Amino acid sequence: MPLKTVTVGNVQVTPLLDTPVLMNPQHFMPQHADQFLTDYGHMADSRGLFTMSITTFLVRSAGKTILIDTGLGNRRRPNFPPGRLDERMAEAGVSPEEIDLVVHTHLHIDHVGWNTVDDEAGIRRIFFPNAQFCIQQPEWDYWMQPERLAEPGNAHLVECVEPLKDTGRIRFFGGEGALDENLTFIATPGHTPGHVAVGIFSAGDKAVIIGDASHHPVQLDHPDWSPAFDTDPVQSAKTRDRLFDDAAADGRTWIAGHWEYPGMGRIVRIDGKRVFRAL
Repeated sequence: MPLKTVTVGNVQVTPLLDTPVLMNPQHFMPQHADQFLTDYGHMADSRGLFTMSITTFLVRSAGKTILIDTGLGNRRRPNFPPGRLDERMAEAGVSPEEIDLVVHTHLHIDHVGWNTVDDEAGIRRIFFPNAQFCIQQPEWDYWMQPERLAEPGNAHLVECVEPLKDTGRIRFFGGEGALDENLTFIATPGHTPGHVAVGIFSAGDKAVIIGDASHHPVQLDHPDWSPAFDTDPVQSAKTRDRLFDDAAADGRTWIAGHWEYPGMGRIVRIDGKRVFRAL
């Protein structure tokens, strides 16, 4: 699959597909699944499944090589295929050692998976040996509570997040604020308590890497269709609606890691309706 790089002012963004996945609306948005299939069934396969992506973003900004989220990782996980970010990085000509910063929009399983890998002897190591990890303090505080680490569905936290704890390589942030001269965190709560998007504002150009603020373009029509995984579905709907309107208003490039790869384009209004136009 050819790599597609977009330039935003003085910043370059290359989407790296960790893996495609299939989404079942009955599991993903159970409250709206029937209408999802009725209104958008033409976008599904014969089983009623919709294509989604798990995409990370290689960003070059202010002399740094940055990775926005790290996908699923190469471990076998229930209901997920293993990721191939290592192969995609090789295709992009960048090694794990070259990553200066890993920036997490949040700490869900499909955004932290390549933080660590296990070698053949079962020894766990950080996959990006020279990187600092940028994490929102509220996100860390929420997921690192002992009771959450102990939940069976949160093995990824123990394997991929907790090992960072005493390395001295975490940079904590507290919501909105600049990451460098071009990149800034945008508070986008609702999916998780400390969820953020990454805004790019450089040389008069704009873009936004949205994390999990939206998972599928049907939410352009139905921002209130919140996934079952949102910790605050009412707040996430408000966040999503605001992001859509902001993007339509100023023409910023829309970069969505779960929309079908590469997930880059612009949101425009046509006859009052929000429409996604891929780059």
